[in-house]
Amino acid sequence: MERPSIGSKPSSKHIVWTPDPKTDVKRFDEQYLRKWCRHFGFDFEQYSRVDHKRADESRTQYQCVFSYQKDRTESIEINGEEWSIAAEKTPRTFVEIDEEGVMRVQGWSTDRIIDVKQLWHDGTKLLIEATDGDTRLRVDVADLTP
Repeated sequence: MERPSIGSKPSSKHIVWTPDPKTDVKRFDEQYLRKWCRHFGFDFEQYSRVDHKRADESRTQYQCVFSYQKDRTESIEINGEEWSIAAEKTPRTFVEIDEEGVMRVQGWSTDRIIDVKQLWHDGTKLLIEATDGDTRLRVDVADLTP
């Protein structure tokens, strides 16, 4: 994906779009996604990792987290002293888009991978159009919060 060029967004609410379907070059407004997450109080994270459901190589991931799993702690005893080890916060429900425009939507009971042609929002609703031309999703992320 490439950064947006001036005046190229189809609407002010677009996050990902493909201005010329013949070239398949996707545009991504990372700053707008960050702003959207911040506005609704969601956590935004950016990192590189391999997600084997999408690719075999490491890619930059942009993640909006809506809820976390409960913290896991383990207690062990060493020489009569009890120690607690806490695990990191683990995202439970989230959307994550990688640098190639492939999105993972992790809900309470679903986990989908979508090659995104367009992604925009209407308030807390994410509207997704896939590159296959048939798949259109409307995800209300308010339903993914505790």
